[in-house]
Amino acid sequence: MEKEKTTSLKKQKEASMLTTSKLAQKLEIKTNELNKKFVEMGYLEKKNKDYHLTPKGKEAGGVTKSNGTRAYVLWDESIETKIKG
Repeated sequence: MEKEKTTSLKKQKEASMLTTSKLAQKLEIKTNELNKKFVEMGYLEKKNKDYHLTPKGKEAGGVTKSNGTRAYVLWDESIETKIKG
């Protein structure tokens, strides 16, 4: 029962999180610009053509997910204040 509750809470939190592209859309900037900003902030690192979440990015609330073929990062909406600040 406890495990089900934890999984449910985790899914609820993820439902309120945004992909980098959705967050960029909300901020009215291009996804590429936001990825570069996250690299500058130390939240992402670029390896070949892909961006990967860093430990600092995890501390900031980023979560790596995969759709089976490609990994992506979800961000808590609160990251918006760190980007603007």
